[in-house]
Amino acid sequence: MADGKMTQLNMIKKIADGTGIAPKYVKEVLAATIDLVRSELVAGREVKITHLGTFRTATRAARTYNAPLTDKPVKKPATTTVRFKVTADLKRACNE
Repeated sequence: MADGKMTQLNMIKKIADGTGIAPKYVKEVLAATIDLVRSELVAGREVKITHLGTFRTATRAARTYNAPLTDKPVKKPATTTVRFKVTADLKRACNE
C-alpha cells in the first residue's frame, strides 16, 4: 500500500492474514457482502454496518443549468445517488 489506498486485493490479503482464512474464501465472502449491500441499496433500503456507518440512497431533484460553452439551458433529470454516513466511533478514531 505504498500509495496510501486500500484496494480490494489488499483488503483480502489483510483479512486472510489476520484471520487465517484462505484468501479464496475471504474473496468469496467479500464479494457476497458487496453484492448484498448493492442489492439492498438498489431496493431502496438502508444498510447499517456497526462501527462503520450507514449506506443509503438519496434522490437529487431534476434541475436546469446553463451549459458552460454554449450558455444554453440544459435539463438534467432527477438521479439517485448513494450516501454514506460514518459512525461517531469511526469519526472519533479518524480524528485522534
